[in-house]
Amino acid sequence: MIQTCGRCSRSNPAEAAYCYFDGSVLSGHAGRGVPLVAGTKLFASPFVFSSGRTCRNFDELALACHAEWSTAKELLRHGDLARFMHALGRPDLARLAQEASRFPDPDRGLDQLLAQFPTDKLDAPRLRVDPVEVNLGRYHVGQQGRFDVHLENEGMRLLYGSVVSSDCPWLTIGEAPGAAEKIFQFTGELTIPVHVRGERLRAGEKPLVGQILIESNGGIATVIVHVEVPVKPFPDGVLAGARSPRQIAEKAKAHPKEAVALFENKAVAGWYKENGWKYPVLGPTAAGLGAVQQFFEALGLTPPPKVEISDKDVRLNGAVGDQLAHTLKIETKDNRPVYAYAVSDQPWLEVGRPKLNGRRASIPLVVPSVPDRESVTLEATVTVTANGNQRFLIPVSLQIGASLRFTEPLVPTLPPGNASRRVSASRESEPRGPGGLAEPWRQRRFWLHAVPAFLLLAALAGIVVWDLKSPPDQEGGRVAAPAADYTDLADPEPRLGIQFNDKMRFGLVMLKERDPANSDKFKRLTYEERGGSNNTCLKIDGLEFLFGQAPARWVKKEVKVRDYAWKSISDYPNEDIEVTQSVSLVPGDQTRLLDTCLIRYTIENRAKIAHKVGLRVMLDTFIGANDGVPFAIPGQPGFLDTMRRFTQKEIPDFVQALERPDLQNPGTVAHLGLKGLQIPGMELEPIESMVIARWPGNSEIRWDWPPTAMNEPPTNKDSCVTLYWAERMMPPGEKRDLAFTYGLNALSSSASGNANLSLTAGGSFKPGGEFTVTAYVKNADPGQKVRLRLPPGLQLLPDQSEEQVVDKAGDYAQLSWRVKAGEVGVYTLEALTNGGVEKYQVAVKAGRLFD
Repeated sequence: MIQTCGRCSRSNPAEAAYCYFDGSVLSGHAGRGVPLVAGTKLFASPFVFSSGRTCRNFDELALACHAEWSTAKELLRHGDLARFMHALGRPDLARLAQEASRFPDPDRGLDQLLAQFPTDKLDAPRLRVDPVEVNLGRYHVGQQGRFDVHLENEGMRLLYGSVVSSDCPWLTIGEAPGAAEKIFQFTGELTIPVHVRGERLRAGEKPLVGQILIESNGGIATVIVHVEVPVKPFPDGVLAGARSPRQIAEKAKAHPKEAVALFENKAVAGWYKENGWKYPVLGPTAAGLGAVQQFFEALGLTPPPKVEISDKDVRLNGAVGDQLAHTLKIETKDNRPVYAYAVSDQPWLEVGRPKLNGRRASIPLVVPSVPDRESVTLEATVTVTANGNQRFLIPVSLQIGASLRFTEPLVPTLPPGNASRRVSASRESEPRGPGGLAEPWRQRRFWLHAVPAFLLLAALAGIVVWDLKSPPDQEGGRVAAPAADYTDLADPEPRLGIQFNDKMRFGLVMLKERDPANSDKFKRLTYEERGGSNNTCLKIDGLEFLFGQAPARWVKKEVKVRDYAWKSISDYPNEDIEVTQSVSLVPGDQTRLLDTCLIRYTIENRAKIAHKVGLRVMLDTFIGANDGVPFAIPGQPGFLDTMRRFTQKEIPDFVQALERPDLQNPGTVAHLGLKGLQIPGMELEPIESMVIARWPGNSEIRWDWPPTAMNEPPTNKDSCVTLYWAERMMPPGEKRDLAFTYGLNALSSSASGNANLSLTAGGSFKPGGEFTVTAYVKNADPGQKVRLRLPPGLQLLPDQSEEQVVDKAGDYAQLSWRVKAGEVGVYTLEALTNGGVEKYQVAVKAGRLFD
């Protein structure tokens, strides 16, 4: 029977006369005298530390554990304390010691064991903070800073808790760049660095005041931080001297025509940025007086005019290769300027530059070339945004007719090799309609009676070929792989298959290769084929939600918007935040193969109030056949096989991983594209931070967790990449677009046969864009030089050196150069080292990456 102590309420064995913990006389033993002082009762044999310190009772043992904390943790971990307690005849403490030795955090385990010792010599932890108020003086927007907060434990045992920069985005805690929150624990003293994030400062007439909240098991404290950020007056023109948005509006109202140029050239938007303010105008800047009207409406100084649009829907008809056009007209009856812009959600339909003319606006819609998809109706949606964020969703349909332009005999008489030239000549000689556009297909009567039979035979042949060539997926169905709309692919067959689970998490498999461990399955780029171990987390006003899971509601789930493209829309009803996930297969920017997955998120605040929102994506990477392959980081020596956090400035254009350490046969080369993405109609936000570490072991993990090294023993290597987009306030109606890519790439030497040197590249390949060239060097020697030779039309950035030096020996070294692209064309780069030369081609294109 267990006895309960009336003083401390702890359980004791039935045969005990005194409480094991505080020495009190237990009920039924009142005649035994006064309570024992349990902490001073001598052990049958002393406990001796490796330092020679001898402990004869619990008081001395507790004080020794506190004084020699690190040694005590090892004694606990190896079971010495548990065995000693058992020898003392204290199986209760022996059991607690065994439990404490299995704690994930050994400090917390030891502290909890000490809390159970029958002693009063260890004072409770007590927090002291210095300083409690900080005046940083005068800063300007963009200026970085740092100061330290000193924490002291005026008590004993373990002091633990958290430091939070409460609702203060310009202060971050911990090692650079810091975070909004840092967890701490210590026994004596600790210094916490605090960083001033200059890019998040906001200018104002009054000083900014921030709070750092420190909560612990030894008390709570608050550090108040003051900083002055003076307003920069507007420098030029009729708006010169303005110190607030209202003053800008007053000066613009007085001189509207003169102010137009300052809005059109983005001088006003730039002034907002210099003062750290969010520019209120959403979307592109309007032209003419519409730009002033747009600004006034954004500030709420004038109500927007009610506008009407000419078309509720648009229906187009054309033959393959035709160019089609249509104009949307937006107008108002009010005597105010109209401004508008539009975006299309399909690559085959382009939106031209709006033409503004007082109370009217015109937006051209153009199909440059009707896709080669005969007898198919394509669907698109054009979103038109006008004054006051008035929106119109215009459905556009394109009926594609047959392109049977037999102006010459059906059997070509050209000699072999000239077929492609004959097709081109035939298209150039076709009759043209008004404005140079091709006549609609239905006006061509040649061989019209053969069309139905021809189309039927073609369809049947396509089905047979597809059925034979499509490999089965893991559930006995097929991974959808219809033809893409791209015309300049090196090979139209897809390299990747995209699969979803019921939560719309996505997984990637390689359709051209089989899993080395199971030939019945495809090779993987994510650990689970259907993405179950990946997840996407949203943080809304401090609350954390996983995409695709309650309390969110599905607005649309797994909607196929076109070949190789899926969209899922989830709504968070309490906050009225809508999140769209778009996953699509696109051509690699340099490979021109369907080997890249584009992942996009659009966040929209549909509420009438502002919300603080951030988004985080975790990919459980599985490179080829391995779960923990080291990553190559451009600009960083060696390979990353541990753990690292990247700030926004440290995030490279791309991250790569090789399946095998063999430049001639690297196996799968996985490529994560982080910068340089261009999507029509979208201004993509940069990634704020990135973590490469061990997968946390939990597919339901939320926003953050303590990352560990991917090669941490004793388990097998395991890796994941986690991307964070800023947690920031979103005003009503704001939309945010976020994107990255994940897929395959190739090394130059995998084709050229150079066993010790290889090149690859990633980034923005448009004219004037910047990209990174990376060289892998096998068996490099310290001091070995590698020189990058660029052709005319490409140039290194000013801070880059043509020749770089390997800093240390190793199986592999990697060196990187930042390059600026010139005019459109194909360029051959050369890397030279130790008499060897390796070449690599890059294509600079005027078109956008995903058009």
